[in-house]
Parts: sequence; C-alpha cells; structure tokens
Amino acid sequence: MVYSDLIFILGMFPIVTIVSLFDRSAEYKNLILILASLLFFSWGRPFAVCLIFLSAFADWIFGMIIGKNRDKKALCAAFLTIDAIMNIGLFLVFGHNYIFAKFDKLSFEAAVLPVGIGFYTLRGFSYVYDVYKRNSVYEKNFFCLFTYMVSFHLMLAGPMVRYKELEPQIRHREITGTKLNDGLTRIVWGFGKVVLLAGVFERIKLAGLNGREITTVGCWLGMLSFMAQYYFLFTGLSDMAKGLGLVGGFEYPDNYENIEADGLFIGTVRSFNTTVVEFFGELFGCKKDKNAVLNFISYILCGCALSIWYEAKINFIIVGLCAGALAGLEKIFLSGVLSKLPSALKYLYILLAAMLIFGGLYFDSFYGYKKWLLALVGVNVKYSLSVSVKYAVLKNITLIAVAFFIVFSPAKRLFTGFWKKLSERSAAAYGRVMIAKTVFTALIFMISVITLAAEHAA
Repeated sequence: MVYSDLIFILGMFPIVTIVSLFDRSAEYKNLILILASLLFFSWGRPFAVCLIFLSAFADWIFGMIIGKNRDKKALCAAFLTIDAIMNIGLFLVFGHNYIFAKFDKLSFEAAVLPVGIGFYTLRGFSYVYDVYKRNSVYEKNFFCLFTYMVSFHLMLAGPMVRYKELEPQIRHREITGTKLNDGLTRIVWGFGKVVLLAGVFERIKLAGLNGREITTVGCWLGMLSFMAQYYFLFTGLSDMAKGLGLVGGFEYPDNYENIEADGLFIGTVRSFNTTVVEFFGELFGCKKDKNAVLNFISYILCGCALSIWYEAKINFIIVGLCAGALAGLEKIFLSGVLSKLPSALKYLYILLAAMLIFGGLYFDSFYGYKKWLLALVGVNVKYSLSVSVKYAVLKNITLIAVAFFIVFSPAKRLFTGFWKKLSERSAAAYGRVMIAKTVFTALIFMISVITLAAEHAA
C-alpha cells in the first residue's frame, strides 16, 4: 500500500484517524498506530509481518545488550556489527531481491517485498548505533520501540527520525485542532504533488526521452521532467508523511529543503531525503574537519552507500560515486570559487551538474546515456522538437507554471510574500486569504482524487 492509493486516502487514513481519537492516552494511540502500520506494511504481503516482528525484536535486544555493557567495547562493537549485518541482509534480500534472481532459495516474488524496507532497516540500525555511540539510552519498553519501528508515517519517504528525537512523543503527545488542520492541509498538497505534478512531468519525460523519436529540445525537457517527476513524487510523499504525523500528534522534521543557489550541488543533494543524507554523512564522517584527501574519500564512500541504498544497480553506483566526488570537490575548494558567481550562474551550474550526473539514473547502459548526451548538442537528431513533446508541454502549461513557482525559490518567496502582505492588511483581508486557501486546498483534493480514479478506471 502507498499513500497515493485511493484505498488509503479514502479508506484506511480517515478510519485510523477517527479511531485514534477515541482515547487520549499515548498507549492507545500507539496501539492503533502499530495495528494500522502492520496492515499498511504487509498489505498483500503477510510474510512481511513476521519480518517486522523478528528484526525489530532483534534491534531491541541488541540495544539492551550494548546499553548494559557500555564498558565492554569489544562486545558492544560485535553486537553493533551483527545488527548492521542483519539489517543490511534484510534490506538486500527484501528490498533489492532482483540481485538474488539466480538463487532460488533467496528469490521472492515481488508480491512479498515489504514497502519501505530501506527506511525500516535504517531506523533499526540507527537506534542500535545511537545506543552504541551513547547518543541515546537503550529502550526497556519494546512496545515504544516497536511503535517507532513500524510507523507507516515514516515508511515511504521518511523522514529518518532518530529514536531519541521521537521517544518523548511516543510516550506523550496530543492531537490538537491546529495539528489536525496543518496536517490535513499538508497531506492534500502532498497528494496533489504526487498525483498531478509528478504525473504531468512523467508524460513529458516519456515523450522527450522516446528512443524512437530523439530531438534536441526533447532530450533537454525530457531529462528535466525526469528530475522534476521524482522531485515532486518524493517531496509530495514527504509532505504527506509529515501531515500524517501531525494528524497523529507527532511533529517530524522536514525531509527536503528548497533548492537554493548558495547551496550549490551539495545543497541540491541534501534537498532530497535530507535526514537520510545527514545520517549517511555522519556515518562516513563527511562533516568532520580532517585531511582534505580523507574528506574527499568520505564523500565518495557516502555517495556510493547512498546510491546502493536507493538501488543496487551499476548505473546508480556510478552516479553515486560521481555525485560524491563533486560534493567532495565543492567541500574542499570549489565552493570558494563558485560562491563568487551571480545567483543565475549558480542555478545554471546546479542544473547542468544535476542533469549530467543524475541523468545516468535513467539509462541502464552507457550507450543510452551517450546517445542522450550527444542529442543535447544536436548530434544524430533529425529535428529539434517533436509534436508529442510540444503537445505534452502545451497541454499542461498551467501545472508546469505552478511547478516552477514551487521549485524555484525566488519565485516561491515572491508568491508567498505577496499573499502574506495581502493577509496582513486587515482582519477581513486575512479572512479572505484563509477562505481562498481552504477552497483551493479542497479543489486540489477533489481534482487529485478524480484524476487518480480516472487513471485506475482507464
């Protein structure tokens, strides 16, 4: 099950929300969250329930052993290693099972692969890691840790919240009117990003990167749309995750940031899956002051590990190595040079770097990547723009304009600043702005549901 399923957005979510309001105690809300999460996590995959119980229980046991034997460094390191091996094994077998396709005993049908296994195993390891590093005390109550481990709020797009940050809210939290309002608004806007904006850019991507009809403009717009599709897919799911948390009484950190010119390429990488990038950066020591060569190697290793976490394929690994290398070069000396450039040139640098590096994620072979790269400068193309690309852009020009104001930070600040100034003129003006926002939010939700229903019916 995913957040954009009609059965979730119109069925499971409202039912769970209403049922969770029957009692104010955190214990009751945790129980409802666990039961709902098990249903969400194992939808069509009953085997996943056993996986969740066993691995979460193992993480809890390892955390207690390490917490009770802090002075025995060798023992603690051994159990941390065992936990890492266990979670990596679960992640590879159940998250990237295609690499075991030739081994019958390790190969599973796609139907039993649990959704969100990457975030699930990362949370389990991060808890044991924090206990080992003495950043967190070990949890004696398995019920509390299990709530953290299986929460469906955090399954699809994070954030990767550390247990020490969430533990106080697991034991005590309140669902207020403000949280419900903000949470529902965030869910609807995230839902709109996933269904409407990501869908638009997917169509442009397919038209532009059509191997049978290669054009110069199509290759540029197709790759930009490929990146935009996954930007809105991920940020939309992240918005929905944060909204689900607010509706359930939790306050999660944002898992993405605005793409700013001053952040350069490193900032662009951090803008996606911010909490996961920060955790991997901590594991590989990317933030520590040390020898420039070692720091550069740390960034490369971090990029490689992140790419494997997303997809254990050769093109992802190559992209991760390249992204890590460029991030390391920026950290060492490039940022000093690039920071002096005008903002327009910084954005151009970010755009070109992202396209050239992350464009490798789209192609399974170097031949396809090379063919696309040459087409960008007009090599081996018969004409510059195809009818299908032109039609896809013109048909969705309004949503493309909306997407521009969301992604391009200066335009976004200009737009939000206008509405803020308008609402501050008077109490009546504030009321009109709030009514307009509510009506627009409801309209987005209705259009998204209709669009999704139409796609399923087609």
